Amino acid sequence: MRRYHWPPLLPVLALVLMPFLPFVNTTGLWLGLPRMVVWGAFWCLMFTPALLWSERLLRAAGEEDDA
Repeated sequence: MRRYHWPPLLPVLALVLMPFLPFVNTTGLWLGLPRMVVWGAFWCLMFTPALLWSERLLRAAGEEDDA
């Protein structure tokens, strides 16, 4: 697995494990919304920076291969 595959794995792992995390899958509110909604929305939004980081690592790896 190359370096540019790693950044998107954190949001994927956070979303896959969401139903099993006890502090997320309980009754209660964060910011006036159910905890799972806030957790899911946050990690969905974190996909954008993770994919940007991955793209930059991919470009850097391509530049190293060309040199």
